[in-house]
Amino acid sequence: MRILVISDLHANPWALAAVEQDAGPVDGILCAGDTVNYGPDPHRVITWLRQHKVPTTLGNHDHAVAFHADPKASPAKQPLALAMRDWTRRQLDEADLAWLLSLPRQVPWAAGGCQFLMMHATPLDPLYDYRLTPKASERLLSEILAGVDADVLILGHTHLPLLREGRSLKVLNPGSVGQPLDGDPRAAYAIWEDGKIELRRVAYDQNALLAGLRATPLSSSQIDDLSRIIQTGTTS
Repeated sequence: MRILVISDLHANPWALAAVEQDAGPVDGILCAGDTVNYGPDPHRVITWLRQHKVPTTLGNHDHAVAFHADPKASPAKQPLALAMRDWTRRQLDEADLAWLLSLPRQVPWAAGGCQFLMMHATPLDPLYDYRLTPKASERLLSEILAGVDADVLILGHTHLPLLREGRSLKVLNPGSVGQPLDGDPRAAYAIWEDGKIELRRVAYDQNALLAGLRATPLSSSQIDDLSRIIQTGTTS
């Protein structure tokens, strides 16, 4: 059994296509949310997820676009998130919007004798908790994971790949497909195969993505900021 695990696509179908090709044949796909916002083509990303019938959790940006809510993004990106939110919504048709509105905050899923539990941020706050980074202490990890009943907990949100393995629970954040923030601009994803997890990266041609951003109604400074994040894989 081979499962592709993705998260934080952020309306970037070019990175998603590279991940799909690099991953090769899989028996299933799981997505930990934030399918839209920041990127220029939310419709194509949602269409791909719907066509592949991918179990997907609600991310804070999905929630913001669907419900016209505050995305509560990190301070460095909050102005960009708000600037793109309403434009993103206008790019979606009724079926896209209905799909976003239907996304659950957590997805239990079983395959290959493994019990997966998936949500966007953490069990304590499925939409907005940024604390579970690769540098999180064992104490914080224990606090966040208390009461989780699964073999693998899949998270997203931070855009930072993470794999922590305990005695009975593996915690996986595949990183971001569409907007990595760990200093590596290559699309990030993970493969679960017969109980083993591999964090992976793949480069893709960013020219179409950057051209798409330039065609949005963002200000020139906002376009420059988003382009720099995409090209460097960091907000700093």
